[in-house]
Amino acid sequence: MSQTRYAISAYQAAQRTVPPLTMVVMLYDGILVRISRAAEAARQGDYQKQFEAVMSAARIIDGLNRHLDMEKGGKVAVGLRETYEAVARTLFRSVGKETGAEACDRLVVAVRELRDAWAEIAGQTNGALPSDQPPPPEQRLPTSEAV
Repeated sequence: MSQTRYAISAYQAAQRTVPPLTMVVMLYDGILVRISRAAEAARQGDYQKQFEAVMSAARIIDGLNRHLDMEKGGKVAVGLRETYEAVARTLFRSVGKETGAEACDRLVVAVRELRDAWAEIAGQTNGALPSDQPPPPEQRLPTSEAV
């Protein structure tokens, strides 16, 4: 079986077995990986690789955007559409610019916030905690009082 057919088969199997909200989180993870690759490529001055990573992230963003239900989603769907368009616009504008890596780094922070919100909705934080919550006791570093 060719790699393409195998990938399509794996994607179709995942689509049938992965809950929709989990799939959204996975798509956000894919966006984050690609934006990080774009940032690294920009730092190295490899604008071809940056462009390829940006295009890959943009395709995922476009897929999320096209699947928004504007009738049922109301203001939330409108806000997500505007956010997706702004992220894509910023990504494309970052290509080939000296400030491209910094723009991508800022997008990683923004997209991670969205990803974490979807993960919370889906009930899968994957060990990540919202930044305003302290870690559980077993993950806290000992203080000087405890040493």
